[in-house]
Amino acid sequence: MAEGQAAPGNRGRHNLTLVGRERLELDGVQRVENFDDRTVVLDTVMGRLTVRGEGLHIHELNLEEGRLRMTGRVAQLAYDDSTPRRRDRRHLLERLFQ
Repeated sequence: MAEGQAAPGNRGRHNLTLVGRERLELDGVQRVENFDDRTVVLDTVMGRLTVRGEGLHIHELNLEEGRLRMTGRVAQLAYDDSTPRRRDRRHLLERLFQ
């Protein structure tokens, strides 16, 4: 299993719970692409998820179990299935230059 990815047994399960727009709990997280106090971008088993808000703070990240817990004022949750993941792009470049 590559570093920064969830265990294969967690690939099919994805749950998102938002409590009062201030606590977000996610299952099915595969990797966190980047984050700061206003934006968190992560790959889930259901596609890339971007969380926007203010004062965002990751309290728990367990990629083996695919779990992420964060707090802050959540303003937007957006899934993007069309964005290829970084490792997919790398694979394409490898094929082009073989």
